[in-house]
Amino acid sequence: MPIGDPHTMREQLTHLVETARAHPQAIVQVLPFSVGFHPFLNTMSSLMQFTDAPPVVYTEGAYAGQLIEEAALVAQYRSAYDLARAVALSPEASLALIASAAKDYDR
Repeated sequence: MPIGDPHTMREQLTHLVETARAHPQAIVQVLPFSVGFHPFLNTMSSLMQFTDAPPVVYTEGAYAGQLIEEAALVAQYRSAYDLARAVALSPEASLALIASAAKDYDR
């Protein structure tokens, strides 16, 4: 769903592609609608690993955030994340799709 006018959408999508290409450590992958529902579609989650502490997950919704430290839940999040990446487009295909969508806003 577009957020903003066509010019704004084009600029946002172009910025995303340019930023991802300028920072190879930032991996962008698109989860196509054809995959169907996935738990990560409703929330933002950050999986964090440390050298001197156990892994944790930080989740954030519209009005609140939560740090999850329980090992079993962290493992569940990791598994869901791995499955999402497995069904997502490759990083290259994702950037190509985003760039194509940006060009569509020129029309």
